[in-house]
Amino acid sequence: MKIGNVVTWSWFLGTDWERTQMHGLIVAARVAKTDYEKVLIWNVLLTDGSLCEVREDEDGLELVA
Repeated sequence: MKIGNVVTWSWFLGTDWERTQMHGLIVAARVAKTDYEKVLIWNVLLTDGSLCEVREDEDGLELVA
């Protein structure tokens, strides 16, 4: 995946156990270092106009276009 791609993934919103399908456009990326590895984090512009961060290894993260 790269900047400019449209991605989708599911995420828990609120306090219930239902997953919500999220969609967005990758607008930026950064590398974060943990104790054991380096992880690429995407800044994603959601359909409602807000930004969120998604790790590249998020379960269910898929490329749409």
